[in-house]
Amino acid sequence: MRIMINPSVSAATGLILFLGAVILSCGAAGPSVGRTDPAAHPKWVSIAAGKSHSLAVKSDGTLWAWGGNGVGQLGDATTTERYSPVQVGKDRDWAFAAARFAHTLAVKSDGTLWSWGGNGHGQLGDGTTRMKISPVQISKDKWVSVVLGRFFSIGIKADGTLWAWGGNGSGQLGEGTTKVWHAPVQVGTDKWVAVAAGGLHSVGVKSDGTLWAWGNNESGQLGDRTTTNKSSPTRISEEKWVSVAAGRSHSIAIKDDGTLWAWGANEVGQLGDGTTTERHHPVKINSNNKWLSISAGYFHTLGLKSDGTLWMWGGNEVGQLGDGTITMRHHPVQIAVRDKWTSAVAGYFHTVALRVDGTLWTWGLNEYGQLGDGTTEERHSPVQVGHLN
Repeated sequence: MRIMINPSVSAATGLILFLGAVILSCGAAGPSVGRTDPAAHPKWVSIAAGKSHSLAVKSDGTLWAWGGNGVGQLGDATTTERYSPVQVGKDRDWAFAAARFAHTLAVKSDGTLWSWGGNGHGQLGDGTTRMKISPVQISKDKWVSVVLGRFFSIGIKADGTLWAWGGNGSGQLGEGTTKVWHAPVQVGTDKWVAVAAGGLHSVGVKSDGTLWAWGNNESGQLGDRTTTNKSSPTRISEEKWVSVAAGRSHSIAIKDDGTLWAWGANEVGQLGDGTTTERHHPVKINSNNKWLSISAGYFHTLGLKSDGTLWMWGGNEVGQLGDGTITMRHHPVQIAVRDKWTSAVAGYFHTVALRVDGTLWTWGLNEYGQLGDGTTEERHSPVQVGHLN
């Protein structure tokens, strides 16, 4: 669908990038506990961001993680915080990872699904509620996309079927109940091409391009012009859509004509429509039709255009927009004007992105070392991971 690796909507692209990547060395073991990457300019191909942790896959298929690790969400077999990237195991066949609150899922190049971290609601999908501090295989089936909500997970298999598991108090799994599931359960029988998970809601695109949503709807984040929760997918639009993303209580999507639309909570301008007005149905964001990919954090939103420029808007109290300020933005604002980007993902209050040269950059909250720059210093502008400022 695009060059970037955004686990909410472009996991299949991650597989393609991984298989075609140039094999690089992963570096030697660092002097501290865990293996760290000594390269100043590593080549990265896939990224993910959770509440307080981040992950990335290098072009040699190795997986790296950093940040908060209280429930083993880094997967390095410890619960130790990491302020710089550490390698997750020794495998060299990872394709992409996904993160959200405090759990992680990842898919290998053979399509198999693995998970680790917090599991109090069965969000790891291994049939238990016990946390895991290293990767555990969940399924031998082939998966092309996985996305994570606060305490739940959703994935699309290679055959286009949709599966969900974990917490379900608002019907966010979409299987018609509010029952908690500790292992993947199929959602209907339709075929899906994209899915996104928010705080307690989900948004997806079926193979015919129609837009659907389900789960919590207290701020209109389902886009069906109501504030009523839905436990099964509800059709929002019969038009053609290609990409979706979901934040805590807001949703965004791109139509097949490249236009950007948003709806739901908007108290800090996270919809990007120039207001702080809550929207209960999709509203168009400016007149541009060159949007390529999107991602949503707790209160902030980002988008990449087809020319490689990066734009951000919404909450900015810890510099998560990367514009050098802590001023909230109600319209999309371009970040790092001279740079071109291939991928960007929003964590809860931080952002991770890849430039066209394969270098990794982060900014925003850094309380647990989730920026990976070797410090816990908050950053209001992009800082390169592997090169300390």
